[in-house]
Amino acid sequence: MSRLGHQSYFVQGGDWGSVIVHVMALYYPDRVQGMHMNMAGFIPSRTPSYLLRVAIGSVFPALAFPENDLWKVYPYMERLTTLWEETGYWHEQTTKPDTLGAGLNDSPAGLAAWILEKFSSGTSFSNRNNRDGGLTTQTFTLDELLHNIMIYWATESITTSMRFYKETWNNGFTALRGQKSTVPVGYAVFPGEISVLPRCLARDTYPNIVQYTDMPRGGHFAALEEPELLADDVRNFVAAVQEGRDQMKEEL
Repeated sequence: MSRLGHQSYFVQGGDWGSVIVHVMALYYPDRVQGMHMNMAGFIPSRTPSYLLRVAIGSVFPALAFPENDLWKVYPYMERLTTLWEETGYWHEQTTKPDTLGAGLNDSPAGLAAWILEKFSSGTSFSNRNNRDGGLTTQTFTLDELLHNIMIYWATESITTSMRFYKETWNNGFTALRGQKSTVPVGYAVFPGEISVLPRCLARDTYPNIVQYTDMPRGGHFAALEEPELLADDVRNFVAAVQEGRDQMKEEL
């Protein structure tokens, strides 16, 4: 951004993008005017208050979380089981990306299967029960899916994209988990997202939440599934941050 001549800016990210914008905000809080996410890549650090809230909530949910946030946390074991079932790719890419990459770079069908499976469950876990994975009947067109696959096939970049998991996760990634970001934050929660945080838990890592939006629909691939919803939320967030700063200047 500095080479492009931008000394201050807003950042936005989902999935690994949310991790990247979090790190940018930690390193350059004087330059990042605001950080918008559609997935919280850094879950809260296991502070005593966090553990107490989750423990109380497991017995008396209404005492720990607002009713409309309960689906984001409980039933815990059911959600945990689903996450274990859906993160096999993570373990493989974090440990043996080059082995996997050799096979995927050699087989277009294998590459398509590896990528499309995540588009299915990442859009909605319920797609696992559909014969076609809900790929072309609910959200995406066949061209959109093929375009995504072809980017990896034509450039032979699936291995390097997976190696990112290994190089990041095994080199101090978790050390950043407990570090709070104080820049203004906007968080768009899509109901089909792989994991979401209630506002009260998100505050543990992001104490300066300016905007928290429960979206009516959409999943993990928000920018492709619901581009207008996401873009409007980003615009509203930027406007809210700028309005807040203008008010502070007037008060001074």
